[in-house]
Amino acid sequence: MKAASKVRPALSGLELEVMNLMWDLGEATSAELVDAFTRRRPLAATTIRTVLAKIEEKGYVERVPTTERALRYRASIPREAVSTQTLRQLVGRLFGGSPKAAIAQLLADEELDADELAEIQRMVSKRRKELGR
Repeated sequence: MKAASKVRPALSGLELEVMNLMWDLGEATSAELVDAFTRRRPLAATTIRTVLAKIEEKGYVERVPTTERALRYRASIPREAVSTQTLRQLVGRLFGGSPKAAIAQLLADEELDADELAEIQRMVSKRRKELGR
């Protein structure tokens, strides 16, 4: 996969669904992608192929060299890099760029249970140690 440092245009919800499927599949032809996607939820094949073309244009997928007649595609950026970029964009739009405000909102969510809060605390402690604080 290519380096993930380049900031790419944001993904729409449907583009992100197609990317998640592409990461799950590893690589696929457009027909394989359509087949796998429509098993999850109904959507026109032309729509899925249009989304594939858009995410290729944005640099999220690339064509795989092959001797087959059908074009094969794979993700050109790791899922984690897209997750980080998407989260930063969301924090920027909803919380004025403040990770603290985003975390405060998550902590205020009544659906977090004690185990999840304890795990979050462990992650914060680990990060503090990494930063030497």
